[in-house]
Amino acid sequence: MVTGIVVVMTELQPPPPGGPAQIVAGVCGVVSELGQTLWAARPPEELVETVVVLERLRSVVDAVQLQVVAELDATDGARCDQWASVKDFVTAVGGGRKGDGPRAVWLARAVTGDRVATGRALAEGRVSRVQAEVVVRAVDRLPVNPALRDAAEQLLLTEAVTRDATELRKVAATVLERLDPDGAERRDERALDRLERAAHLGRFFSISEDGIGGVRVRGRGTVEDAAQLKAVLMPLAAPQPASQPGACGGDPGRSAGDCGVASCAHDGRDPREHGTRMWDALIEASRLLAGTTVLPTSHGARPRVAVTIDHQTLVTGAGTGLLETGETLSASAVRRLACDADVLPLVLGSRSQVLDVGRTRRLVTLGLWLALLARDRTCAFPGCGRPPIACDAHHIVHWADGGPTSLDNLVLLCRTHHTVIHTTGWQVRLDNTDRHPEFLPPARLDPHRRPIRHRELRTTTPLRT
Repeated sequence: MVTGIVVVMTELQPPPPGGPAQIVAGVCGVVSELGQTLWAARPPEELVETVVVLERLRSVVDAVQLQVVAELDATDGARCDQWASVKDFVTAVGGGRKGDGPRAVWLARAVTGDRVATGRALAEGRVSRVQAEVVVRAVDRLPVNPALRDAAEQLLLTEAVTRDATELRKVAATVLERLDPDGAERRDERALDRLERAAHLGRFFSISEDGIGGVRVRGRGTVEDAAQLKAVLMPLAAPQPASQPGACGGDPGRSAGDCGVASCAHDGRDPREHGTRMWDALIEASRLLAGTTVLPTSHGARPRVAVTIDHQTLVTGAGTGLLETGETLSASAVRRLACDADVLPLVLGSRSQVLDVGRTRRLVTLGLWLALLARDRTCAFPGCGRPPIACDAHHIVHWADGGPTSLDNLVLLCRTHHTVIHTTGWQVRLDNTDRHPEFLPPARLDPHRRPIRHRELRTTTPLRT
């Protein structure tokens, strides 16, 4: 149990006789005994708490290891065991990929040197090792100004409490852009343009037999290419629930598979996984194209791709835009798309779209959807980050209850959290100051129901004893 871990670790203070390796070995033995636990008999709340505590333990162990690695690096101590370098030793012992050792040594030097605050956060279990790497890399790219770097480090460590490493990397990019705008713009533009050229030159698509009666599809292309593919396939890949349970031909009270579909539970839900639906969408798109009268030499009707981009960036062609699917695209690629696709650029600062359609329509218009995309960017639920293409526009006050179809009554939610808002105690509203979504958790999670925007990653509701 989780409490067992805490008790044992407390009992190890002060440490018993023996070296650090013996102490760590003892902790390993205690934790490994948890593998005999019958997890199916534990309540979900305890399982969640166990994962959280284990992740904090992983961070603590990483922090200790980095301190040891830093000392080995400073004294070249790995040579006592005939290793050529500490980097080789860490790579081999960790069983990882080439490059893991050098990265560990680099991080160890940082968290025991200038970035000691990051090392402390890691040792306290407040951030993960991956998040620590993001913080250190971001700070290292700033001008050599100790006060500026320390401030940026503290800001990123604060953000890391509620953001995973992917989101934290985006925050870091914003910090770099604000603190060193000229350097960040030059680096990002060069890097993105270089990556796009490499992806274009390395593009390919192949269909080969897999030897067991089917085929295997492989390919590579640019983000620009993928945006057009997703714009076509994602609508065709949406789940297709049945009208009612048992409509598949199976008995809802019987086991899965008796309707002919192995994964079907006869509950009316689409039994296909996302990857299966995407494959079916690709086949359906091919069938639709084959059934048209568009000649191969004609462009025909093109899919629409939504891009959020600053007006100055669009005009000058220097900078980046944000695709509806969440990826970043260079301004030059957006201009290329505009020549050969029905691109819908949402230019920040433009007032050409009517954002409030009041009570005249229930469904969200295209202009209103783009405005919602610009405000929320991803699913707004705390801790989620699914891209808009996988989201719905949720009416905060239901349209049937008199709620208008307007930006002030809408929030972007993925299908899972859309269901959560409709079926659980979670509620959503817009903040009175900046008009961005904030969520009220159920009373069982927070008796005071304090509004939140980001969920803290390494804390959960305390277990009831």
